Amino acid sequence: MANQDWVSRLLTGRASADKGLSVHLSERDGGSLHDKMRQAYWWITNNAVICPYYDIEFGGTAALKNAAGDELHLPEDMSYSSFVLIPLLTLFTCRRALLVGGPGRGKTTSAILMALLSGMGREDVHRGIQRGHPQLSIADLLGAPLPSDMLKAEDLSAVKVSWRKWISQRVKIIDEYNRIPTKTQSALLSLLGEGYAEMMDQYVYTGRSSWFLTANDDQGGGTFQVIEALKDRIDVVVRAVPFNSGFVDTLLQRIESDKSPEEMLPKDIVFTPGELEKAYNAILAVEVPKGALERVAFFLGQLDFCRMASPRFEFKHKDTLKLAGQTVSAVCNEQCPLDKKVHLCTQTENGTSVRAYQTILHFAKALAFFRGHRAVELEDFRQIIPWVLHEKLTPNARSPFFEGKGNKLLLQDRVAWIRNMFDMAMARYGTHAPLRQKVVQLRTELDLGLSGVDLRTTEKRLSAVTVLMNELMSRHELSGPVYEDIIHLKSLYSRYRNYATWLKENPGGQP
Repeated sequence: MANQDWVSRLLTGRASADKGLSVHLSERDGGSLHDKMRQAYWWITNNAVICPYYDIEFGGTAALKNAAGDELHLPEDMSYSSFVLIPLLTLFTCRRALLVGGPGRGKTTSAILMALLSGMGREDVHRGIQRGHPQLSIADLLGAPLPSDMLKAEDLSAVKVSWRKWISQRVKIIDEYNRIPTKTQSALLSLLGEGYAEMMDQYVYTGRSSWFLTANDDQGGGTFQVIEALKDRIDVVVRAVPFNSGFVDTLLQRIESDKSPEEMLPKDIVFTPGELEKAYNAILAVEVPKGALERVAFFLGQLDFCRMASPRFEFKHKDTLKLAGQTVSAVCNEQCPLDKKVHLCTQTENGTSVRAYQTILHFAKALAFFRGHRAVELEDFRQIIPWVLHEKLTPNARSPFFEGKGNKLLLQDRVAWIRNMFDMAMARYGTHAPLRQKVVQLRTELDLGLSGVDLRTTEKRLSAVTVLMNELMSRHELSGPVYEDIIHLKSLYSRYRNYATWLKENPGGQP
């Protein structure tokens, strides 16, 4: 009976409402921050956004299939709705999320709820929303110099800029950001990326804050094309989902009570500034096991590789193609001996930036913290990576991989495509792991430092690095993982060679 009661509370949430939609909360199960985060998540899912699409799943899965081949996964552990969970994680990591989908799907409502959870008042939230439109100027967005100062000032230092108040808010919302003129988009770059804006030699700082941008088209369409630099500063994408008609009675109840979800938000799931800071720091403290980190690196490292990009070994990556105005689809042909249906490099037109690596690590920590774990699991990475790389990876639609049975459908759903690539990489990790461990051992030895290492020892280590590079070059196919290892080894070789040269020129010296 106790288990049934727990399951019932989990499915219904802590909140319940009477006919007048007055909200009543049951007692919280624990006082920790991640407990409060989960309570906020369940309240929003069950009472505000009403999202029955549970697409972030943990644990083993059973599957139901029909005759046509459609498959329904039934996870054996907890599952969550990405449309609610990812904005919540964005709030606590102080990152930048793009909510995409058709009109009326709840994108702006979700962003507003995140702002209210941060402790902001309703009036401040609505007043601070920046709505994109073709006439939006930099002054409209950021503020403007005071006219009286402009008339009296002899130099710019005497001009005071009246900055918009929304810039200093903890949560920032920009509605329909793809309707903002290109010039005004450029003014957002430093705000999104570095947390400051400049005008008339004066600066304003955003402080630690979370950003929520909305768009009706996840491909950047709108009144204005979104500039690449602005898109790159967006950390994660959230896809809106259609309303499930099975919950239409809840909408009827909401209309009859004349109350919006904003008005019903329980006070005890609202976070104070102190709690937000504690949660932020606690998320950073979540451990990332070495094994999981190595597997994620194994996946991400393959995406930049392109064997046909250059005859020069160091430039066999997709950035070389981009600078030359070429595409992967133009050079990924029969001249490249790699199996296009196995190696991931053929599936993407580009790789990932350092910013994407950092975002993946941060959100994986946040997801683990939300689940009440002290360390990140590989499945945390598997679930979050597609949402981070959604707008950062472009598929090579001409890759032979997509000609395989059922693979063409992956071009229509980037989350499914990226997760499938991750699974392909994990299936091959065990084969390459022994080689990768040899590289790691040599790197670990160097990381201990060179202080006190003599020339003889340095030459011995140089030899070990050279032998392993030769093994990789002569006995293994030049694939993405092998290329990454060779570049890594050459960097070790260069550091040892530079040190050996210095020792020869400075006998008895100390580095």
